Amino acid sequence: MNGQHEASPGDRLRKVRNRLGISQARMAGEVGLAQSTLADYERGRRPPPVSTLLALEYRFRVNHEWILEGTGEPLRTDLSTQPVVVAGEDELEELYRLEGHDKYYAVPYLEDAAAAGRGLIMEEDIEGYCLVHSRVATQPDALRCVRIEGQSMSPGLTDGSIVAVDTRMRDLEKTRGKIVCARTGDDGVVIKRLRVREPYLLLYSDHPDQEKYSPLVVDLREVEDPIIGQVVWAWVDLR
Repeated sequence: MNGQHEASPGDRLRKVRNRLGISQARMAGEVGLAQSTLADYERGRRPPPVSTLLALEYRFRVNHEWILEGTGEPLRTDLSTQPVVVAGEDELEELYRLEGHDKYYAVPYLEDAAAAGRGLIMEEDIEGYCLVHSRVATQPDALRCVRIEGQSMSPGLTDGSIVAVDTRMRDLEKTRGKIVCARTGDDGVVIKRLRVREPYLLLYSDHPDQEKYSPLVVDLREVEDPIIGQVVWAWVDLR
């Protein structure tokens, strides 16, 4: 034996934090941890969970693979890291076995996109899970994540945006003026801004070209329970 200490994930985490010149208190606070918890990770008292490493990757570009296995570079230089990470069943089970996973929730990510226009039928087919921080997913059991298709909700919600829909929020009076996910009969499911003119729902686009993206009209006498839920959170790529 050569007596050399083999670097652990905690060692690498401390090394990259020092390289960035960031205090434990700041790094911990920006990903929802207590400073003492981050200190425990760095000292090797417990392994850093995948959810925390993904949050560090998004916030500070710390390469989670380098932390876990020592592969690649300590810091990521590409722009592919996303605050919402879609995980499969196997990854989800692994996440739940790790200490500290309660800082993140797994929100079902539906297979089909909800068109911000005249779009696809949104089926309850789960493609994966969005790992969303507890500060965002305050009622995780009621949330469903879907992808927007189209530009009619631009510039706020661009094509490809991922939104979280709170399925508890379906009351017409409480969702007036809000962005909702709604059934429109033959037109499928859309993400639009709601106005109510009973017996009709008017589903408006946010795009400034209102002539191109005209409102959709839903007759409440023909479409039962059209509101799936209110959009309460979104990840938008503004590049």
